[in-house]
Amino acid sequence: MFQQCGQSIGQPSGDQVEMALMLAFVWIGASAYNQLLIYQNIPITGIIRYKNLAIGNALTLICTIILAWGKPAVILFPRHLTVMTGILTALAILLATLGNYFVASTRRLPDRLPLWLGPITIILTMVVIPLFFTLGGHGQAVLAAILVITIQAGHFWQLPQLLTAVLARRSGFYNVLIGADLAALIASIPLGIVSEYQLWNADVIDRLSICWGIALLSLGINTLIIAAMQRYHNDYRYGHAEGYENWFVAIGALLWVVLLVGLILVIK
Repeated sequence: MFQQCGQSIGQPSGDQVEMALMLAFVWIGASAYNQLLIYQNIPITGIIRYKNLAIGNALTLICTIILAWGKPAVILFPRHLTVMTGILTALAILLATLGNYFVASTRRLPDRLPLWLGPITIILTMVVIPLFFTLGGHGQAVLAAILVITIQAGHFWQLPQLLTAVLARRSGFYNVLIGADLAALIASIPLGIVSEYQLWNADVIDRLSICWGIALLSLGINTLIIAAMQRYHNDYRYGHAEGYENWFVAIGALLWVVLLVGLILVIK
């Protein structure tokens, strides 16, 4: 990319390599400490899959250290993409994936959605919409993309709490809201990618961009209602969804998609 722009990548100096290795010391220490924490989790260390992944994490860490420290000037400061650089990148991605697994398998999950997730989503969406629809240039588009990615990451992180087994799952309306929430979350990804691409390349806002903003608002409103229903003291003994929860979730997602498609066709 630099060469296409008419620029060249200079050879790193000895001081730069030493600084990178000093920073690597911190990373190695933190990774070793995390490895100790992985083996100290007594309740699940006996699970075969957990033990095998812990061993795999340790081996991946060792291979990464050996590869990075073997030729730091070549690996840590690549002038062009090589096989060694690709291997190091793959190892780093594998380490991050295993780390996310250990976090997800060891953290104690709350049994309800946080009440702040819905309002924060609505507030950030109300910030994103002016940034995006005023056509202020690439800087505003990047800021809007960062905020939207933050919203989506927060909702994906809270998916276990969204689908948790609470008394409200007996309610058909509650499960329909879950389906609509999941549909809005999934639809916001392709709609956002298309909208950002159009804005970045042609400064164009069309019906898909409007539907993107509506999807984000719908995501925040649905999440707020769901979190409130999880805390509402009602046993929903007369709910009609017990035993058919997934059907109601599918109906909610389908209704949301139908409404979105209808909105796309209506908007000119």
